[in-house]
Amino acid sequence: MKRGSLIPLALGLLAIVANSALATVDLVTLPTRESTQLTIYNSADITMVREHRLLTVKKGVNRIQFSWANTLIDPTSIDFRVLDHVDKVDLLDTTFPAGRNDALQWNIHSALSGKVPVEIRYFTSGITWKADYVGMANADETEMGINGYVRVYNNSGETYDNAEVRLVVGTINLVERIADLATRPPTSKLDYPGESTLLRAEIRHSFKSAVSKSVAMPAATAAPKPIVVKQGLSEYFLFTIAGQQDIKNAEPKRLIALNAEGVPLKAIYKLSDRSGAQQFTKYFRFKNQKLLNKAGKPKDIPDMENLGVSPLPDGMVRLFSEYKNRDLAYVGGTSTKYVPIGDRVEVSVGLDTDITIIRHLKDQRISNVISRQYKRRLDNKWVLYYDLIDYDETFVYEEEIVSGKAVDIKVEVERRFDANVVLWSEGDPPKDWTTEAAGAYVDLHEVDSRIEKVDQNHVKYFLDMAPGEKRVVRYEVTYKRRKSGPELNTEEHREPLR
Repeated sequence: MKRGSLIPLALGLLAIVANSALATVDLVTLPTRESTQLTIYNSADITMVREHRLLTVKKGVNRIQFSWANTLIDPTSIDFRVLDHVDKVDLLDTTFPAGRNDALQWNIHSALSGKVPVEIRYFTSGITWKADYVGMANADETEMGINGYVRVYNNSGETYDNAEVRLVVGTINLVERIADLATRPPTSKLDYPGESTLLRAEIRHSFKSAVSKSVAMPAATAAPKPIVVKQGLSEYFLFTIAGQQDIKNAEPKRLIALNAEGVPLKAIYKLSDRSGAQQFTKYFRFKNQKLLNKAGKPKDIPDMENLGVSPLPDGMVRLFSEYKNRDLAYVGGTSTKYVPIGDRVEVSVGLDTDITIIRHLKDQRISNVISRQYKRRLDNKWVLYYDLIDYDETFVYEEEIVSGKAVDIKVEVERRFDANVVLWSEGDPPKDWTTEAAGAYVDLHEVDSRIEKVDQNHVKYFLDMAPGEKRVVRYEVTYKRRKSGPELNTEEHREPLR
């Protein structure tokens, strides 16, 4: 046989071998999830998904297809990793089926046959959550029980069964929204370059300690009573709902996040010039702080049954009151912003006519007048003018407050003054009390109560009142008017021109 005749034979054998090798690369069906973990970052519409699956492989090359059709999954963030037998199972490469922008394929070489645990991670959009709270005040309005709930909304296009849910409170500045990334066509790389890539990497790093405590996630088991584990992660907090939940697409899920009893409650009666109200408004107030036992020490109770463990997320607070005959009444609600540890929540109950206030103006006077004299030529005559330049105007008020309540109450009165306030609240006058600068000089130092300057124009005083008590609060405010407008006080004196 000639040497040249061997070439076609060799090419034929190579083609047979190549076809045989390709025939052994079967498309492996991706099995259902054993368990899932959702970490929902509400402020940026981003959720990190970790899927745990048991993949059945055979020796040789296995091809696995992952599809995200009709979902909001970010294809640039999809990550595949083998959790066991890492020395025998290797990810060779990632390819994208021709003509498709909603799927990819992983080529895996395995030195064994059987089941291999794998994890798939990615970001998705469309999963959000919303908090709300329901409080029940006792008959004497000194304590309440409060339940906190989290409602998860899944509009991502994907249903997640047996999912462990983690909720993140905080903010993130993500340049590219995941919903936009989900609609981009695939490329040969799993990440697009730019700021968003760095931010996603930062999120992965931030969650490493809290989300990746162990490599493999627990297998699905009978779900225990949901509880919440709260863990601080620098600028934000992580709420973990224990057990597995079915987070179905387009079907909201309500989860219990808080169940605290014996929360100290105060009833506060407030009146403020900001609203222009002439009657007091009743508020229920409680603090986001740890519950204390009778000895004044923090109670040894689970986080789910306590406050002050972490900030309270934004949400709607609704309060009910229980009467002595055990009837219930809805007393009020309010939408709260993020409540830090130690901060308070106030819920308006409405106007209360049992407490009255009458304000009397007892005196008004003007003093320390400084004027300027000058001449103006008018109709061939010199006219002499006197302009009021500086003066002090003092008002003396008495406020008569009467409590018609059968219990001790706390009252807050906030007044507005039409100039920058200089406050004398107690003891000796402040250092700037005797200055000549313009402003409202408010003298409340003889009032037997706590007094504070709220802001540039508002002052508040606080009263503790017994049942049926009448209190009279007397105070002065002196407005130091400076550089007043011209011709406030004029007198004409004509004299001939010379």
